Amino acid sequence: MEMRAEAEKANPQQPTEEASIRSKDAASLAPASLTVAEPIPSKILITPEQRRPTDAEAFDGISELGNAAANGLRSAQPLNVKTPMVIVDELRVERVETKRDKGWAHLQIDSHVRITAEGADFKRRREKVRWDLRRDPSGWVVIAPAERAYVSRDAAVRVLAAQLAEMAQSEAAAQHDEAVIGQEARIANLLSALLEK
Repeated sequence: MEMRAEAEKANPQQPTEEASIRSKDAASLAPASLTVAEPIPSKILITPEQRRPTDAEAFDGISELGNAAANGLRSAQPLNVKTPMVIVDELRVERVETKRDKGWAHLQIDSHVRITAEGADFKRRREKVRWDLRRDPSGWVVIAPAERAYVSRDAAVRVLAAQLAEMAQSEAAAQHDEAVIGQEARIANLLSALLEK
């Protein structure tokens, strides 16, 4: 069964042309609310039942994890990430496979923005990814891959736009601080790339 992610459920990743900026300066000048990123959840319950989860249940759980992963961008330096982030344009569950208490959700993910420690990459990609499923007494859980975070585009846009607005209202921006202006420009470039179709 093939399902397309709606704009709100797509996993967005944030692009940037330059991930490194004077980290000490930017962190000290950023508004306090932007300095600590919330932890990104690594798993979510997709069905409390013991039966095999449906494609729709897997899609909903994976989409929810993708929206939550956007919290990794809530930091003083959202474009300097420890875990690479893929901003998802479209997500499809190709199939769900289970064997006893474990299984896999086979996905196809379309993206055009990735954020890594080296910076942003704006290359269009279609990849096939397999997410682990586990059954425990509470039901079936989907587990996000540890090597990268998949973020819905809409969630990334909301987080980055809010950060850009907050930075623009900061004292450092009012004083035309070059580090903050550079960070604002990188976030604006990333938002522009994310809003392209």
